[in-house]
Amino acid sequence: MSMKPLFRPIFLIPAFVFCLSVPVLVGAKSAKSIPFHLQQKETGSQLSPGELSREVEGLILEASNEQRAKKKLAPLAGEEILVKAARDHSQDMLKRNYLSHFSPEKKSVVDRVKKYQPKLQRSVGENLHTITSSQGLVDPKAIAGQMMDDWMHSSSHRKNILSKDYAFLGVGCASDGQRIFCTQVFGGPQKN
Repeated sequence: MSMKPLFRPIFLIPAFVFCLSVPVLVGAKSAKSIPFHLQQKETGSQLSPGELSREVEGLILEASNEQRAKKKLAPLAGEEILVKAARDHSQDMLKRNYLSHFSPEKKSVVDRVKKYQPKLQRSVGENLHTITSSQGLVDPKAIAGQMMDDWMHSSSHRKNILSKDYAFLGVGCASDGQRIFCTQVFGGPQKN
């Protein structure tokens, strides 16, 4: 009797856009199984997909700044425009079942940020991640921890997280209970 694996592969994709004139560079890390344990909340109740997504967002922002502190870098400030762009992209990827820096209509991170900040005058970058579990996603700390661990073990993702060019971060996640997509959108200071 064969058992179904508890987890399906995860995928990571970094992107960098500098001064809006250099093309987006896309790299991918090979897929692998996820070794984290799923747990119930301490109260015994399960988070809704929306609650899970918001918790993971906060934990990823916090963990990103912990990684920056280890390198004596200034923390990234959360920014609502970048959060909106990140959430939009994660929700779209979940809804239409794809993982890419470009939407099916070829919209990029620059286009998504410009939706909320039409006069974009700064560098932006993006990290993506998805986790799928046949048992359901329950523990936000384990999910955020796994994503951060994977990003920090990928040179291109780590470069975004630790870049001195970025001062702001928006994290947006979307989940249906079995899958979660998370997007980090990094922003440099606004140039006048």
